[in-house]
Amino acid sequence: MAILIRSILAGAFALTLAACGDATDIAGTENATAIPAVEALAAVDPKIAAEMAKAKELAAVNDAFKPDYEAARAVDDLAKLDDLADAGNTHALYDRALRRFLSDDYMLQQGGFDDIQLAAEKGLPEAQLWVGERMAFGREGYKLQPASGLKMMEKAAAQGHMEAILAVASMYAQDAYMHDKKKARDWYSRAAEMGNEEAKSWLDTLGAQP
Repeated sequence: MAILIRSILAGAFALTLAACGDATDIAGTENATAIPAVEALAAVDPKIAAEMAKAKELAAVNDAFKPDYEAARAVDDLAKLDDLADAGNTHALYDRALRRFLSDDYMLQQGGFDDIQLAAEKGLPEAQLWVGERMAFGREGYKLQPASGLKMMEKAAAQGHMEAILAVASMYAQDAYMHDKKKARDWYSRAAEMGNEEAKSWLDTLGAQP
């Protein structure tokens, strides 16, 4: 049933494209913008330290994939992009997933879900955000799983992905299931420190609330 729903909703997603936890849950701290609280936990918690090490390893692999992907994308070499995706290049997997969602072919649409799920599992923040949002809000055939979806989104946000940071902050600020004013303020503070004006505005709003 979920697969059938995904097929139906993929068409709606195509139109959209055409028109345009807890600290211990955060594993994706891949770079110098890692959240200090997570780094502090890693110093005393072997599990968190292992998660951070794994995330850094995945990030290094994804960074290594990027030049080949960008070279193929620059000349719109779709055959090369498909080869890269088949070889596990996460950027190419994400790219191919978005292209497949635009297809009228049912099997290609389903392949798009497989591609983007694999890219997320391999630590690509764009894919983690895409999958996490759909889990968090029960979209595109994904079962409604607010906590699991938010955890996936946090992995992308912890890598310094601005869109993910704002999405996580917004969910903590506004979502009925996951509302947590302190965590919302923490994430908006990080975005504000990175220069995001929307986050600065939200901090003012949250500061005025009880």
